[in-house]
Amino acid sequence: MIKALMSRCGTICKFASSSLLSFVLDYCLFLLFSAATGNWAGGLLLSNIAARLISACFNYSLNKYMVFRSGGQASRDLPQYLLLAAGILIANSLLLQALTALGLSAPAAKLVTEMTLFVVSFSVQTLVIFRAGKPKTEKAVAHAHA
Repeated sequence: MIKALMSRCGTICKFASSSLLSFVLDYCLFLLFSAATGNWAGGLLLSNIAARLISACFNYSLNKYMVFRSGGQASRDLPQYLLLAAGILIANSLLLQALTALGLSAPAAKLVTEMTLFVVSFSVQTLVIFRAGKPKTEKAVAHAHA
């Protein structure tokens, strides 16, 4: 029981670290792209999407190999991760637009948005994408049925 709890705490800490590193990358890129697009009407959305795409690739690699140590095939878990990333991106963009429309500055709105979606991302990755007990490879599945 205690070992399982410690393992779960370790996973949460690694996930938080991975998320923080990915967030820092995402936030810096967002600020860079926002500065580059200036006051252009679509600049905020484009900056958010571009930053998110780059940081999502970085985050997937960290989570797969360092946080969850998933031996699952990328052909199986990458599409699931991309679907989650797309859903988070849509929610992220909608919430970011809503918060800035309510008068919050773009950098502050980005912080609130990221914190809000952290729990959703962890839950889906833990319970669905990189869940324990998921078949590691096609060979593992074949041996289990033999």
